[in-house]
Amino acid sequence: MTDGFRRACLIAAVVVGCAYSAFQILHDVRIPVQLLPSVAARINGHEIDVDSVNRTVAGMDARMRGPEAAARRDVLSRMIDEELLVQHALDSGAAQINPEVRAALVRSAITRVNSEAAAEPVSERELSEYFAAHRQVYATAASFDVTAVYFEGRGGDGGGGSARAGEARSVIEAGTSIRQAAAAADPLPFGAPGQHVSPRTLANYFGPAVADAVGRLAVGHTTEPTQLGNGVVFLYLNNKTAGEVPALASIHDLVAADALRDRQDHALEALLASLRQSAHIEFATSPTPAPPVAASR
Repeated sequence: MTDGFRRACLIAAVVVGCAYSAFQILHDVRIPVQLLPSVAARINGHEIDVDSVNRTVAGMDARMRGPEAAARRDVLSRMIDEELLVQHALDSGAAQINPEVRAALVRSAITRVNSEAAAEPVSERELSEYFAAHRQVYATAASFDVTAVYFEGRGGDGGGGSARAGEARSVIEAGTSIRQAAAAADPLPFGAPGQHVSPRTLANYFGPAVADAVGRLAVGHTTEPTQLGNGVVFLYLNNKTAGEVPALASIHDLVAADALRDRQDHALEALLASLRQSAHIEFATSPTPAPPVAASR
């Protein structure tokens, strides 16, 4: 080994040692960073924007915040602490194991998607297309004018009531007026519904099955007798009024809100579909059920 080579190695070692020492010194020195005017601080690469600080300060009680400069420092300090805690929680795996953190992240993601979808108002064309595709949702409910014909059973089993109800239906079909047929019936165990009642009201009085049957009836016909308490009842349809779809202009704001929610739902569905497509998802095979264990005696 020549003297020149030894000298070169020595110089290289000194340079490396000096560079390492300089790195350690500079590592602990916080060099001021020129941030954009819209950025108040940057924490491990995450930026806190000035607008967020300003909004928080503006929302504080003027009597409690004191001088604005001091309030801004306090708010920014708290936002930095919050960001540090969030980063710490993510680094520690809390987002994977803590249900509350996971739920908050999910809500935040959905809120962001909804905000982005609502960034632009629903156009009149979009509104018209949505209303055309969902017209029946906004239709007013049909209304029915019915007469309830009730027959009390004998002995609490309703058997006698069924026979009398069958006879009443027969005379109605033969042309006897509903007024005359109902005169021979027993009083309902509760107050009869009024005229022009909705399907929901009929369902509350006589049950969903009877309400559905009335909706399929032609005027002048009756439903099948149905057990009601200690007797049976059937409904005679005097008249019905079909539901109507109101003009879009009369429910413009309601439809606009629904159309916006529909847009947000589709945006979330599209995001989830994209995430699923790009994700590597593995499913566990269903384990074979273990044989039942005999109970020890």
